[in-house]
Amino acid sequence: EKIEKYFTKYYGNSIFLIPIKEITKNLHQDKWIKDFTIKNDYKNTINVNIVESIPIGIYFNGEDKLLFDKNGEIIDSINSNYNLYFHLIIFEGNNSLFNANTFLNSLPLLFQNEIKKAMFINNRRWDIKLRNGINIKLSENNILDSFNNYDKFYKSVSNQELKEIEMIDLRILKQVIIKFKVQKND
Repeated sequence: EKIEKYFTKYYGNSIFLIPIKEITKNLHQDKWIKDFTIKNDYKNTINVNIVESIPIGIYFNGEDKLLFDKNGEIIDSINSNYNLYFHLIIFEGNNSLFNANTFLNSLPLLFQNEIKKAMFINNRRWDIKLRNGINIKLSENNILDSFNNYDKFYKSVSNQELKEIEMIDLRILKQVIIKFKVQKND
């Protein structure tokens, strides 16, 4: 619909009256469009092929939540329609946008839907918040090993035990440090 609006006012007119250069300029400015081609047969048909930018995460800069693609390019702000992108990980911290793709590439598929937020700490390592509320501190150089370590731990505890955990520190290889939630006394 968005693209069609550039052409609807020219329906029924000569194909030579359609301002292809102006339409091309407008399409270049749309951040949702990664690439496109416009072909005119100079008779009665204009073909428009569009490759859409695909968001891979949400960058929170302290004020706005911004969708970004695999190249770290900002696509759009999502403050109003966040539910459409609930499945994407929110990235926070200095240089998190530039390191997000590397983080996502090192992330096992099993964990992609489990992570709510990833915070880049001191330009070195990641802390993540899972959708179940548990915070995890990841190793600086061995993210995949940290996830494998968490997976082994996860398989050895019950759901009830997981509900009592606030934080899991996986920064030391082959070691799991657990911080439990503070129990409130009546």
